[in-house]
Amino acid sequence: MAEKMWGDEEFWGLGYDWDPDWVLTEKQIELRTKLIDLCENEMRANAKRSDDELLYPNRNFEILGENGFLALTVPEEYGGLGENHVAFSMVCETIARYGCASTAMCYVMHMAAVNTIMLRPTPELIEKYIRPLNTGKIGTLSYSDPETGSHFWYPVSSGAEKTENGFKVRKKASWTTSGGFADFYVVQTTSPNFTGYDDLSVFVIDGEHVQAQPSLW
Repeated sequence: MAEKMWGDEEFWGLGYDWDPDWVLTEKQIELRTKLIDLCENEMRANAKRSDDELLYPNRNFEILGENGFLALTVPEEYGGLGENHVAFSMVCETIARYGCASTAMCYVMHMAAVNTIMLRPTPELIEKYIRPLNTGKIGTLSYSDPETGSHFWYPVSSGAEKTENGFKVRKKASWTTSGGFADFYVVQTTSPNFTGYDDLSVFVIDGEHVQAQPSLW
């Protein structure tokens, strides 16, 4: 088996015995090659700029969107690449290894939000949040509840109530990756008629309705 390379030199980390290429399809290998090129030629320089100037990596997300990666696991019929969890893992690893570790972390939470929506995809959710993804729309999860030490399975400081126009959601969260920068948030609260530990609901909230303090990270 060929040696894994890092530029023109042998890669210093795990080899293919522990990170085998044979789990990837030909399409996924092509995606990885394309992504490595984007990382080496654009995203890595943006990572340094973000670190030096304390900036959120917005430009890297624009690059990912321009190349289809923000809708990686979304079915092709909705404008995505139709890939699976193996491709998701590969993309996260590739961004972190060759481009920007911070972008990779934000991307993990973005795709987690996207995949959560795709578990119960309504026409409204598809049109509002899924189809526009590759224009640079960023999503994130917001689950951690500060009142219970981040125990997302019992969000006592959050809740929701049914109204004539839908739901009124009250959510207090900590450690929300991309907080203050995301375009939409997938949040978990107790259900409107909360009856116990497992009676929880998930909502999608537009970024314009979220108050965040990213400067306090």
